[in-house]
Amino acid sequence: MICIILLLFLFAWNLKLRQRINRHEKKHRQNENRFKKVYDAAGDAIVLYNPKTEKIVDFNPALCEIFGYKPEEIYYLNIELLFSNDPPHSFKDAQFKIKAALDGTVQVFDWLTSDYSGKKLWVEISIKKIYLSGKPRLLIFVRKITERKKTEQRLSRLINIVDQIGEGVATADLNGIITYVNQAWADMHGYSPQTLVGKHLSFFHSDEQNANEVIPINKKVLRRGYHRGEVGHKRSDGKLFSTHMTSTLQKDDNGRVIGFIGVASDLSEQKKVEEALRENEIKFRHLFNLSPQPISLMDLNGKILDVNQKFCEKMQYSRNEIIGKNTLDLGFPAEDRQRFIDQLIENGDVAGYEISYRVKNNQSIQVQLYSKLLQIKGEFYTLTVFHDITAQRKLEAQLVQSQKMEAIGTLAGGIAHDFNNILSAILGYIELAKIYIEPDSKVFQYLEEVFKAGNRAKELVRQILSISRQAEQKRKPVNINSIIREALRMLKATLPSSIEINENLDEKICLIEADPVQIHQVIMNLVTNAGQSMKDKGGILNVSLDIEEFQSNVRKKDQDIKSGKYVKLTISDTGHGISKEDRKRIFDPYYTTKAQGMGTGLGLAVAQSIVKKHGGNILFSSKPGAGTDFFIYLPVIDNKDIKDRDDVFENESLLPVGNEHILLVDDEETIIDTGREMLEYLGYSVETYSKSAYALKEFRKSPDRYDLIISDMTMPEMNGDELAKKMIEIRPDIPVIICTGYNPQIDENAAKNIGLKAFIFKPLTFQKLATTVRNILDNSENPG
Repeated sequence: MICIILLLFLFAWNLKLRQRINRHEKKHRQNENRFKKVYDAAGDAIVLYNPKTEKIVDFNPALCEIFGYKPEEIYYLNIELLFSNDPPHSFKDAQFKIKAALDGTVQVFDWLTSDYSGKKLWVEISIKKIYLSGKPRLLIFVRKITERKKTEQRLSRLINIVDQIGEGVATADLNGIITYVNQAWADMHGYSPQTLVGKHLSFFHSDEQNANEVIPINKKVLRRGYHRGEVGHKRSDGKLFSTHMTSTLQKDDNGRVIGFIGVASDLSEQKKVEEALRENEIKFRHLFNLSPQPISLMDLNGKILDVNQKFCEKMQYSRNEIIGKNTLDLGFPAEDRQRFIDQLIENGDVAGYEISYRVKNNQSIQVQLYSKLLQIKGEFYTLTVFHDITAQRKLEAQLVQSQKMEAIGTLAGGIAHDFNNILSAILGYIELAKIYIEPDSKVFQYLEEVFKAGNRAKELVRQILSISRQAEQKRKPVNINSIIREALRMLKATLPSSIEINENLDEKICLIEADPVQIHQVIMNLVTNAGQSMKDKGGILNVSLDIEEFQSNVRKKDQDIKSGKYVKLTISDTGHGISKEDRKRIFDPYYTTKAQGMGTGLGLAVAQSIVKKHGGNILFSSKPGAGTDFFIYLPVIDNKDIKDRDDVFENESLLPVGNEHILLVDDEETIIDTGREMLEYLGYSVETYSKSAYALKEFRKSPDRYDLIISDMTMPEMNGDELAKKMIEIRPDIPVIICTGYNPQIDENAAKNIGLKAFIFKPLTFQKLATTVRNILDNSENPG
């Protein structure tokens, strides 16, 4: 019986226990469902991360919404899903945060990452270590804060602007505790900004000022939303001073009032003036006219009511001429002006609004407007400061132009390389053909004319390259006659036919120590200016050259000329001349009298710089309507001072010959053929290859078989300089000559560093090839 009772008791107890367990399980499921609903509905992404496997274990739908991945994709991704490896962060930084969280420190930080499409977004990430079934896991919360970041950045920019303005700005909470002051506010009161945050508004006022002014004004601001007027302040040294303050309510995004904003102008100077003169007029004139920037006062319709002296100087109007004009009369487009006024009314001020203004001589200047909306006796006006950025914009345009010229130079180099290869074949075959034809025959004469035309083409290519060349050129003895003729020949095609060109050059050899490219540029600049001054009515361009010697130092046209012998180049035109005002500034960089787009204002400045660097002088005389004369003085060098004049005079002796074995490498078959023909005519044994790699292979087999290597520079498989290096490594004493149509990667210095014996430009004349080859071979045989 007892057993039965005991069994019944155990059964009842078990049934009750099961009912209790069922209730707990049901409650647990309900809690779990509620948690699941909250988990899934959360706007922030929630991620469960297994640090051991480095895999995401679970996540809510918000993760997919934020990053744009499908749920099935996320399980295959590791934690790098959240942390893109882009500046300013790196995945290494993320790993450091994860490790710190695993060590027990909760991590909360902002991170710039990317979504599935690659779009950048800011997120706030919180990482906390938890344990599930006794195993460590990381619970990661991700909140999208891109808009908040944008707001913070905008706020940062605004704070930066406020910090830079001259007005004192301060903000305070509703309890009057200072939350921010700019530098001007701090300077105004004699403190540093950091020491003022946390102070009460009463800190800036005396007890009397607080009682009679500050407290009543704050009540007005709370009631009306703003207050403008005079308020007394106190400096750090205890001195009292007056300010003009604009006080407004500070509101949050929901329109809730959270504090005050005050903008203060120190009226101390104004008060000093008021003691002797009328209040507003004297203060306004004092600040207005002493400003180094043009300032205007206008109504909202654009009518100019007042301007300072700097405005008159900049716009080239007298004060009487400008007062009453409308900004539309000065080239301010109606649409731009309306947009400007709308921004001013909306914001109360405008900073950096860029427009074009037209000055009295009809030239345009580019300005940035910094304007403040003012209320005077109930009417609104704009006080605007004009910042002239014309020179800045010209510099930017000049940079663009320089980049264009660089691109043109690159293009010219590519064309020159191919064109010089073509000319090499043309001129080479003509010279070979002339050898076998009687000089008095018609065919010989025809070939001679073709040869001259080819040489003109060669010079044209050289001139184009000289214009685009950026590197500093070496000075050497040059015949200025030839430079002048080259420049005039190139410019004739660009000048109108209504301009007559007269040359009067001294046929004596006039040698100067100069960079021919730079002297060429000086002539180009001066002749171009002369041509532009005569383009409308035509005229006469005179270019003359003679010698002038000064026994002692002299002064001409405000310039000192040292004693000595000079080449005097005169470039004269019969154009419109230069005005007295412009004569003072014609050598200033970026100063130009030409219409926009017609010049950079650098031509004469560059010319003067080049001439002075060459130890010379550039003078001019001009009268409006009577033309302009430019005189360039460059020091002459005596023939006896020149040890080596191969670069001035070409040796016209008989072609030197030889019988050595030469290896010729060039990827152009026509160059190979003409080069071989020329060298074999001179008596040399020639072996040719069109592929540099194959030429190197043959040279490596028997390097002592060759007496000289002649190679092209630019070739498909291996450039000439690389080929030369490898051949010299095999046989250090092998002489190598590099020929090129154009290649900016190599010059004479680079050639010497490689170990080349000569570096010459195509197209080669028969004389140049013969002389260079013979000189190199002779020097190699007799190195001492």
